[in-house]
Amino acid sequence: MQGTFGQVEFVPLPPRFADRVRWGSVVVGCSMIAGMVLLFGLTTYLQGIVHGHAFPDTLLGKAAAALPPLGVLAIAVLVLTCRRCLRGDYLVVASAEAARGALLFTYVLTLVLILGSFAVPIVFRVWHDTPELRAPDLLTTFSTLAFATTGFLAGTCYLRPSVQTLRKYSDHPIW
Repeated sequence: MQGTFGQVEFVPLPPRFADRVRWGSVVVGCSMIAGMVLLFGLTTYLQGIVHGHAFPDTLLGKAAAALPPLGVLAIAVLVLTCRRCLRGDYLVVASAEAARGALLFTYVLTLVLILGSFAVPIVFRVWHDTPELRAPDLLTTFSTLAFATTGFLAGTCYLRPSVQTLRKYSDHPIW
């Protein structure tokens, strides 16, 4: 199933799946970007209502609020670049492996940032308007986790499709 043309290995993809990678990566990546911007806007609006201002008072709290959405945006950009691993209806193996490695690294880093943003309000006092410790923002935590996981799974599916997926999109019994 694999061919070597020059120094680059190519894997032939069914044309319908290659089209799905081209358009699906754009749809998923742009949806993730738009969704994270809207979620961040909604979260800052709700925090403004609850606390009187949108961002936490401490620098650590501001970093905990801003870094997980930036991690999701990085995953969205990587999903958008999945289409660069295609040459016609062929998947370039070296580009796909590099993109998968970057996607995995960014996903793990985003999970660490989400866990940190969940723990920071519990451990530290980030809002000065109340004397007790505040609970973490569960809406942002779980939504950011859902966005990150969706982007990671979509990118992984585009960059390393299963044989079952290739059979599903194939018009020929090659798979």
